[in-house]
Formats: sequence, structure tokens, C-alpha cells
Amino acid sequence: MADHEIVELLLFYAVPRRDTNKIAHGIIHEFGSLHALLESDVDQIQKRCGLSENTATLLSMLLPIARRYDISKWGTRVNFANTKAMANYLKSLFIGQTAECFYLLCLDNRDSLISATLLERGTLDRAELYPREIMKCVLASNAAYVILAHNHPSGSLEISDADVKTTQYLISMLSSVEVAVLDHIICGGQSYVSFAEKRILGLVGIEGLSKK
Repeated sequence: MADHEIVELLLFYAVPRRDTNKIAHGIIHEFGSLHALLESDVDQIQKRCGLSENTATLLSMLLPIARRYDISKWGTRVNFANTKAMANYLKSLFIGQTAECFYLLCLDNRDSLISATLLERGTLDRAELYPREIMKCVLASNAAYVILAHNHPSGSLEISDADVKTTQYLISMLSSVEVAVLDHIICGGQSYVSFAEKRILGLVGIEGLSKK
């Protein structure tokens, strides 16, 4: 199906007694693509396309629902065999995110995922971190290990000096409460880069636990 046909099908159930084909063509023309439409918020969709709030809300919900669906496939008890599996899980968290987001994944001493917490949702290329919130999250979950993760909406996999310095600081901070940082993974599109795989800061990754 073409992009406008997908939108037309959705609108058929939300806009009664109107030519949804014409409306769908206009929406795709306005946003340029289906992904640009779905990554927009309710106000943008409503104002730019002249849709009702209910219809705009329906369209804006599709990406969050897709993200929730993808995450739910992992089940309630998650263990990661390797860094690639970890990165695939993170890609589920970052589906449709147009801003840089920073996640903290807490693991117990049996390497099972306790929680995946969105610490900050920033701008297109920056997310501020607050060490106090990180420490609070780690202590509340009683974590033994953590994985740091953020996305680059641009698709870039470049590791910046700031990324390294921030990671180094968090390693030092969390070591004071005997919690080990295993990795820092950056996702860009369908690819990723891992500090552990690049042997940065001596991080061992999820694979390093199996060698203990």
C-alpha cells in the first residue's frame, strides 16, 4: 500500500461521510512522508491538516503503540545473551523517537533486567543528565549492574568526547555504591555502537558477566 492509502484506511474509521482519499493525499503532501506524519504531535497534525482533535490523536498514537508492542514481545523477564540482543531491545525503546533520549537499564545479580527507565528526553541532538536522578533510580531498583543507552535521531554513530566523559563520571559515581556500569550503547537508526565492543573505558559488556 502507498503511504496515502494507509492514511486513507485509518481515516475511513475516524472521519465519517467524507472523501478520505482526498484528505489522505493532502496529509501526505503536507508532511512529505508517512514517518514524518506519525512522528508529529497532535497539535501539528490538527493545525496543519485541519483535522479534529480525535482524528489527530488517533494518528499520533500509532508510534507509541508500535513501540509498546515491540517492547511487549520481550516478555516480563528479560535476559540478554549478548550486546547485539541488548541493542535490539534498545531499538524497541527508541522506535519513533525524534529527540535524543537517555535510558538507564538496571540489572540484578542474575543478569535479569529489572527496569528500563527513560531519564531524559532532550532535543534533536542533546539530552541533559542529572546524576542525582540516576543514583536514585539505581538505589530504588537495587541494581547490581547498569547499562547506559541513548539514541542519535540523526542516525550518527559517532561517540563524542562528552559521551566518554559522562560515562566515565557515571562509572566512578556508581562504583561508590558497588554498582558496575557494563556498557554504554548508542543507537542510530537500525545500527548501534557499544563502548564495550569498542573497548572504551574498560567496560566489559553483558558478555563480560558470563566470564566471571
